[in-house]
Parts: sequence; structure tokens; C-alpha cells
Amino acid sequence: MTVGLCQVTKCSRLVPATASYAARRCPTLGPVSPDQQRALSFGVVVHLVRFGIIVAGLWLAPLVGITGWYMGLFVNVLCGLYAAALMTHYGLWRASGILTLWRGGTAAALVLVLLAEALFWILPDGLDNEPPGFALWGLTLLLVGFNEELISRGVVLSRQRRSFSAVPAVLTTAALFGLQHLSAFATSDRGTYDIVTNVLVSATYGFALAAFQYRFAWIWPLVLIHSLADFTTILTRSDHGDLVVAGLVAVFVVLGVVILRGLSREGASGEDALSPHPHGRSGTRSA
Repeated sequence: MTVGLCQVTKCSRLVPATASYAARRCPTLGPVSPDQQRALSFGVVVHLVRFGIIVAGLWLAPLVGITGWYMGLFVNVLCGLYAAALMTHYGLWRASGILTLWRGGTAAALVLVLLAEALFWILPDGLDNEPPGFALWGLTLLLVGFNEELISRGVVLSRQRRSFSAVPAVLTTAALFGLQHLSAFATSDRGTYDIVTNVLVSATYGFALAAFQYRFAWIWPLVLIHSLADFTTILTRSDHGDLVVAGLVAVFVVLGVVILRGLSREGASGEDALSPHPHGRSGTRSA
């Protein structure tokens, strides 16, 4: 997820509200069990391996004649293959909802909210057709959405939910997704403030998406919306400013909380669809 800057002081006021909701859902967190430590370690390792693939890909690309802008496309192809390999190894394709065409009206309505946020960045000045053009930007960012969603909301979330209840599973997945954007320190020339605030915004965006996937197990709309959101935020001609971005961060947090609150009313009906163990289908591998 790539967005503009927002003031940390503005965004930080959202943390107490999220923590309060988490406390109500998980009144006794207690010490982290060995299984929970393994789940967290698994998530960290999965993201670190992806970072290693990015670094290796950027090193390898010039050696095989790939230079300039196309290095990013090459690296995202590699990350996409990594994500697909993980999904296949752990038997998560069907459980993730990648082949599910419809999850019901509530899920569709929430998808429309996320779609509206992605389209918002087009206003009011439209998009800039930067080189090498919309088509290659679209392909590259589709690969970004594909690999990030499968890795974070597919592989990592499925492992966290085996060891944590809803809120901790979603929060840890979101935090790891946000922290993976620290890789920009090694792969770009962006400033510290820009990177750190993008980590915060990405984590809150990841919170909403992880909550959606936890409840509905319907990942293909997230792949498309994530890709579209990156496309519009990168190519927008408009400078929306920190207040707008801070407002969208608040929307992500509220949306994630609303989605998770629906679990208690539905009896966590989506749990069996995504979790390979102990509630999932037989024959799937466990992470």
C-alpha cells in the first residue's frame, strides 16, 4: 500500500480506540504461548524471505539484461511466484476464497467501501500517464496486489488465526504487513518520515483488509482493490494533503473494527473457511 504522508500525531489518536476494542474482545491476553511465538516467528520469516527475494531480484535483474523501470516488474514476478508457492504448499487456494465468486451482500457492500477509497485518489485531477504507461503500471501493481494479499492475508493470516483469537490474529497480520514496508529504506531513496508514515498507513489499511479476510475468506476482491488502490495513489495528479490521509486512516480503523464486531453477531461463521487447522478441511498442510 503506497499513499501520501500523514502526521503521526494525528494518526496516533486512533491507537487508544483500537486498543480499547481489542481489550474488550480479548480481556485476558496473558503471556504468549510457544505456539503463538511460532506463529509470530512464521509471519516474520515469511516477510523476511519476501524481502530477500526483492533484494536478490534487484541484484539479478541487471545481470540478465533487465534494467530501469522493468526491474520492479521483474521483482514482482518473483514475489508472485513465491506467494503462489506458499499458497500451494500450505493448501490455501480454496480456503482463501480465490475461487469463490460471491460471499453475500454484506461482503459485497464492504468491498464497495474499499473500492470507493481506491477510486477516491483519482479526484479531482485524474491520473498522470507516467512512463512506461498505464498498461505496464497496471500489470506491475496487479502483481504487487497479488503477492502482498496472498502472502499477508492468505498465508500469514491463516497461520495467526490458528494460534490467536480474531483481534490478535488480525492485529499481528496488520502489523507485519505495515512493517514490511520498512524495506523501502533499502530499496528506495525515500526519506525517513515518508517511509515511517507509510508504514503506519499501510498497517491500518492492512488491519481493514485482514479483518475482512478473517471474517469472509474472500481474497480475490482484495487482490484487485489493493492493486487499484496502489495504481491510483501512485499515479494521481492530486495532492490531497495530510488531513485527508489521516481521515482515511481513521476510516480503515473504523472499518476493521466494524467488520470484526460482526463476527460476534455471526458466531465467527467464516472461521472454518480459512483456517487449515484445527477447524479446516482435512488434507491441508499446516504452517
